[in-house]
Amino acid sequence: MIHELQAAHKGNRTFVIAPNRSMTWKELLLAYGIIAGVSLAIAGYFWVQGLTLVLPFSGLELLALGAALYITAWRGGAREVITITDDSVSVETGRSRPEQRHDFKRYWTRVVLQRPWVAWHPSKLLLCSHGREVEVGRFLNEEERRGLAQILQSAIHKEPLIKSEVPAIQGCIAKFDDDKSLNL
Repeated sequence: MIHELQAAHKGNRTFVIAPNRSMTWKELLLAYGIIAGVSLAIAGYFWVQGLTLVLPFSGLELLALGAALYITAWRGGAREVITITDDSVSVETGRSRPEQRHDFKRYWTRVVLQRPWVAWHPSKLLLCSHGREVEVGRFLNEEERRGLAQILQSAIHKEPLIKSEVPAIQGCIAKFDDDKSLNL
């Protein structure tokens, strides 16, 4: 999911890239609680009937499910913030706060959409400058990644972006106006 934040300075552009999350943390806990309740109720019934091994295995299943749901929710909290100013491009990655920061000179920054070695693997979107590169949009699908590449190319090099030329980004970013071209 790609969001563009409104900048305080007219020349600045800020994009926040985050994975699509199907459930919030509270909804995830509620779903896990319902599944655990039903599973433990069934295991308790079998315990009463004399089948004592069902309850420990049910507990192990719930532990594995809880760990999988936690890891999925934790990975879903990743964020990438790309800020384009008059003279620089910065990429910050992290969860609740920036954990890594990469800075590039705007004039020398290239946007590269690298094809995969194998057809079924996803492409890589790279920002490159002076022998350094950073991958952005790892968790986007191919269509969103291609659209983001075109948006970043246009924003970094201040080229107008025609919406009809970029069907991949129709609705993948939250700041489009109804006019035919965007001055980036």
